[in-house]
Amino acid sequence: MPGRLVTSQSEFDSLCERARGAGLVAFDTEFVSESYFRPRLCLIQMATADLEAVIDPFEIEDLSKWWDVMRDPDVTVIVHGGREEIRFCKHLGGGRPQKLVDVQIAEGLLSRGFPLGFQMLVPRVTGKRIQGSETRTDWQRRPLTSRQIDYALEDVRYLIEIWDKQQQALTEKDRLDWAWAEFERLIDDVEGEAARNTWRRLAGIHRLSRRQMAVARELYQWRSETAESLNRPVRSMLRDDLLVEIATRRPRSLNDLNRTRGMHRREYQRMAGDILAAVERAMALPDDELPEKPRPPQNPPQEDVLSKVLGLALANRCNELGLSTNIVGTMNDLQELVRWHMVNGDPDREPLPRLMLGWRGRVCGDLLTDLLKGRYSIRIADVTSETPLAFEAVDGHSVND
Repeated sequence: MPGRLVTSQSEFDSLCERARGAGLVAFDTEFVSESYFRPRLCLIQMATADLEAVIDPFEIEDLSKWWDVMRDPDVTVIVHGGREEIRFCKHLGGGRPQKLVDVQIAEGLLSRGFPLGFQMLVPRVTGKRIQGSETRTDWQRRPLTSRQIDYALEDVRYLIEIWDKQQQALTEKDRLDWAWAEFERLIDDVEGEAARNTWRRLAGIHRLSRRQMAVARELYQWRSETAESLNRPVRSMLRDDLLVEIATRRPRSLNDLNRTRGMHRREYQRMAGDILAAVERAMALPDDELPEKPRPPQNPPQEDVLSKVLGLALANRCNELGLSTNIVGTMNDLQELVRWHMVNGDPDREPLPRLMLGWRGRVCGDLLTDLLKGRYSIRIADVTSETPLAFEAVDGHSVND
């Protein structure tokens, strides 16, 4: 089908109405993130069953009709690895997608490949190959070449076909509900990014006192707000290591601040007053408003051993079901399950570990908790099998019997 470059508002609005009427639309973006607080949207690609288009957002003043399509519960929007597309919908469109499909996640529920890149997914599902020759192009530059436009269109050309085949396979395996649950979880995860206390992830933060942590928190908040207002990368405002060093020293004057190694840079000097003001705000906080120090991790030696044993069991079960282990559970999930079991292990105690919830609980939750409770043992049954492990109950019967 013919593809086209859309540069006029009227053509864009008409295209969005056609996409809404189709009820099923493939969506991708091209963006540049290196020099901005948030990635700069450089292209929007969309496709329905009978049209393909590349939209130039530098030429379209109002993109709201597209975000309306994404927020329409009657329109299924198909993406691949769609975190950034969800973020664009949130920050530029002011809301969350209502019916989003991520074919990368769907494939992880049908095979052991997750996360699978688009160039590998297309031939696996459709038998077709794509070029992928413009992966390092500068999408900000204009005019766009025909090669760039063709590359951009390839990113949406096969999404509807892929989802059609995946949806059929998921239905046959009774996993379609799993997929929709994971799509919603992806959106929730992206939406929750801003609410996380990401300042606590700064390297070395655990060594600080509560007062020093308050300084780090104020500096982190100031840095984020300033970077957003100037549309600059966060770490270009103040490096992480320098932020923690300032929090450690708690300078109260310009002379004190300038004694901090690395503060000689001109751009830092221009912000010295703001940095000192953030320090003062933290120093003025009453003790009961200071952040609590994180508890040192209480990881008994058996936690590592048990988590690895459960990891083997999980991998065996996923191979048996043709699932990607990566999408079912991570090592953090396994450690969470071990800790939960060691503390109590009461299935009525909330919150339950992720591996005991929803479809994950049905796939592996019972098996893993039975192993932790000593109800089953593991042995190598067949080294030539993709599922070489056997789980045997105390009376000798296999879990799979």
